[in-house]
Amino acid sequence: MANKIKVLPFPDWLLTTEYSITLNEEGISEDGSPIEAFIDNGKCIWSEKAKRIIDSEGKQITLLGKVIVKGDIAPSLKSVSDGAITINGKEYEIYAGYRPRNPNGTVHHTEFEVM
Repeated sequence: MANKIKVLPFPDWLLTTEYSITLNEEGISEDGSPIEAFIDNGKCIWSEKAKRIIDSEGKQITLLGKVIVKGDIAPSLKSVSDGAITINGKEYEIYAGYRPRNPNGTVHHTEFEVM
């Protein structure tokens, strides 16, 4: 039975929160600012949960929540872990981005941890 499942269903009824996102390419422009590579908006799953972590440099970071968007939001980008997202009028910086996959290898959703 489990071998027959190729694409997992996505809970579309949970997409209730409006978002606006700007993702950056790796590297910086000539004037030292990030290079905007992708801008989008739509509906997402927003979960607020504060969590403190220690990064690789020993600094304490407070993660404020998680954003889940259906599918691969930016298939042309190699990395989705740099940028900013606006939810409910508040702008958050993206700390990490993930692309969990379906059993057939396609991207199920794009997930962001924000700070």
